[in-house]
Amino acid sequence: MPRCRKRRIKCDEAKPVCRQCTSSLRKCEGYQPQAWLFEPRGDSNAPDQHNTLVQVISPLGPFGDGIDKRGFQFWHEQAAPIFSSYFGASPLFAFSFLSVSIGPGHRLTAPPGHSFWSRLLPQIGVVQPAVKHLLIATSSLVETAVQKGVSRDQNAVYQTHYTRAIQATCSSRQIESVLMACLLFACCEFMQGNVVPGLHHINSGLNIMEEWYKTGSSMSSGPNAQTARLIIDVIGPLFISYIDKAPTYGRGDITITQSACSGTISPSHELPYFDHFTDLHRAHHALDGIAHHVARMMDFRRTPLAPSPPHKLQKLLDTWWVSFEVLKTNMPWARKERLKLSLQLMHVQYTVLSMMLRYLVSKNEGVYDHFEQEFHWIVDQYDDFSKAWAKDEPLKFSARIEPVDGHMGYISPLFFTATKCRHQYIRTAALNHLAALRVVENNWTSCTAYQIARKIIAIENTRSIINDRVGLRDERDLIRPVEASITDNRLTQATLEYIGHPYDDASLLMQETIDLQGCSASSVQWPLGRIIRIGGFQGGAVRPRPTNCRCRFFQAKEDIVLRTKW
Repeated sequence: MPRCRKRRIKCDEAKPVCRQCTSSLRKCEGYQPQAWLFEPRGDSNAPDQHNTLVQVISPLGPFGDGIDKRGFQFWHEQAAPIFSSYFGASPLFAFSFLSVSIGPGHRLTAPPGHSFWSRLLPQIGVVQPAVKHLLIATSSLVETAVQKGVSRDQNAVYQTHYTRAIQATCSSRQIESVLMACLLFACCEFMQGNVVPGLHHINSGLNIMEEWYKTGSSMSSGPNAQTARLIIDVIGPLFISYIDKAPTYGRGDITITQSACSGTISPSHELPYFDHFTDLHRAHHALDGIAHHVARMMDFRRTPLAPSPPHKLQKLLDTWWVSFEVLKTNMPWARKERLKLSLQLMHVQYTVLSMMLRYLVSKNEGVYDHFEQEFHWIVDQYDDFSKAWAKDEPLKFSARIEPVDGHMGYISPLFFTATKCRHQYIRTAALNHLAALRVVENNWTSCTAYQIARKIIAIENTRSIINDRVGLRDERDLIRPVEASITDNRLTQATLEYIGHPYDDASLLMQETIDLQGCSASSVQWPLGRIIRIGGFQGGAVRPRPTNCRCRFFQAKEDIVLRTKW
């Protein structure tokens, strides 16, 4: 019997993991993972008790031990609504499959998108061990890591079921089960902000689908017809949508290789689904789900695989606002006071998204001239934030969106206001708040945002002076930033690339130099591309940290002049 390479103990050859290791919650490093995950290790002639995944499955009933029951219940009540907030509108096949699988005596009341997460996946988990263990693992992860701040390394339930899911996935011969597992593996990573590992699972699923397609198993008739419909109509579009909406705001674009499979599977815009909000974290995830759609539509250098209709996004945003107002109305006064800053920040993000959607309808930079009052209101909110932070600075670095550890950040609304508002006084006020913020948020810092925004304002002012259009707010003087990148190894200078009107492919790409010597902590990652093209948005999992810098443009808290409200 061979030995585990790292621990030097006997190995049971349960590739790619050894039970001697996994039983003690350790990672086995004795083997490389199999390239073809669902190639059976046992006798290929052995009967398979679940040779077809798509079958008549009885409604969810009691099964498993207490942990299993609790995990499935938590998935249905808490985790499924979160994922529905990001990917909700499954194709109609999900509805037709469910209408058959739950039987004539059980009426389906939830929309198809929500049902994919809340009913279809749990029902598959009843008969597929890999999906079952991953649902329980993901539920535990959502409950502990996201809502209670417990790391996954300390979560025994997550570790146990995640390991069992790996074992079940590697021994499965059913492509549907493996693909569902890839999807849930990715969900586990995305919920923790691990974008690259999550996309690795998605890409693995796409590669498996490509091999499956080449075998001819995607035929619309025959014994595998229902399985093929599930993959082509439901699973495949969901995978491609994950790639299309991947939160790679600080990285290069993710592309899908054109192939026979990707030509057969049509991407879907997969609009979010959410119900009324019972707590703040539901509202947070719902708004974040809408924001990802708006952000990818705002990126004028990237064409979405499946564009989201702006009017449908506007309807979703309007629905979100009504539900948010109801949540605040029903919230006890003491809790509302404790979460006052979080509620204000969420309102600010809603206001920014509303302006972005109005722009997407017109594609005219001049539309921001109509939002002077909204921009002024945003800066007013940061006046309130500054007062609160002056009394309690640690408040800036605690999410206070209970029970979610993270929000959409402080930088993006200020950067958006400074670069899109046409009122010089309001732009300057937003710029001053950026200078005093001194936070690190994911891929950049407030100091970097300040320097880029200041350069954009200077360029636009110069263009208006040269063209003798000062004060006219002519769109021909406005610019769109494309990318900012480091030009020397000492990180003392950056180059800002931008285009002017009419902002199309024929527009000349111009450059300006940005001096970074004013701050020792100018950025976290270069180049900055998508971030500056979409108003600084980086998703809803931002956890601000202090820069601990004292820049030459830093303003002390007591020097910030708080303005009279309108």
